[in-house]
Amino acid sequence: MSAVDDVEARIRRLDATRAATSMQLRLLQQDTRYNSITGVDERLDSGQSVARLEVKVDTGRNLLFKAGFLSGQRTYVRVTVEVMTPQLESNTVMEQKLTTTRPVSATPRWNETVLFQGLPAALGTLRADVMQEERIGADELVGTLILPLARLQDQRKIDKWYVLEKHTKVKLSQLFLSCRFERSSLSALELELELLQNQINELHLFLGRHQNLIGLSWQDSTNSMMSSKPLQGKEVVSGETPEQTVSTRFSAVASFPPAMRKRELAEDMEVNVEMTRVKRQRVDAEKPANSLSDRIANWLLPASALATPTTASKSNPAPQNGDFSTEESLGRTSSQFFPFKQPGPLQQGHVGQEEMGDHFLQHKDGNPRDLPFGRQASSY
Repeated sequence: MSAVDDVEARIRRLDATRAATSMQLRLLQQDTRYNSITGVDERLDSGQSVARLEVKVDTGRNLLFKAGFLSGQRTYVRVTVEVMTPQLESNTVMEQKLTTTRPVSATPRWNETVLFQGLPAALGTLRADVMQEERIGADELVGTLILPLARLQDQRKIDKWYVLEKHTKVKLSQLFLSCRFERSSLSALELELELLQNQINELHLFLGRHQNLIGLSWQDSTNSMMSSKPLQGKEVVSGETPEQTVSTRFSAVASFPPAMRKRELAEDMEVNVEMTRVKRQRVDAEKPANSLSDRIANWLLPASALATPTTASKSNPAPQNGDFSTEESLGRTSSQFFPFKQPGPLQQGHVGQEEMGDHFLQHKDGNPRDLPFGRQASSY
């Protein structure tokens, strides 16, 4: 059995259920109507409510009873329904029913059903009191639970353990109840019909999609078999030249004006504008410029060390174009940097490394200095 056959069988079952529910709804509509103000069904002839509340008192657990000479040994449950309706003169309608008595124990079991019929409205509360009989006076209250009827509006059966309270204090005692509030059979049947119709529509939609898929696949297969050219497209002729589209790779370069693209037009265009170029300055390796360190070293050395000829000292030509001599420039430089001491004219040139070493290793009188680690031989 395929999935499609299973879906078709399910559709037939849903159609039969929908037909039976629709027949039941038509029969109810002949005798009753739905009152939107009170939220319950009413009879057409008398206007009396047909709503009913079914409460089954099953059992209890952890119940605490009083022990004493006047305390009885029997317990029962008192069920009270309080309904509020604006149509009546008194806003509250109360109805009370009792179960049979059972022996006192921690887990008494009643297993009885209490039925309330003709509730005038769907707003109210359900109250259950566990009582203990007394030999003299009123019976003793063991515990109470209060359940709003709004929790039973879906008209489904609810089985649950409820905690019993006594004097607004939560206790460990519990009571198991099964409640069902049938406030409107018409609205329940209408909702059931709507759900059934939605399921049937979804299944029909599934079948339609399946048939369309099969039809499209069959049509595609037949078209591919009947057509002589299964590959649909443009026929390529060998004589035609392929169209060359403009490359977008150099679109940004092509957007520049011709005057800015010098590399592309350098061969075609002659540049007549004379560019001013900076002339390179010739550096003479034999005449290095005097740095600040050389000037400081020459100033520190005595005049006798500076008077020795060096390899770099040469005769300088006469000043031209207003240029000053090296001695004058050195004298002016020393006077600018060291105004407190004006040494004599200095000769241009570098001081040798050996002369500087001898100067720093000797006293002013020419005697060698005492090194901190003794006399050491020169490394050069």
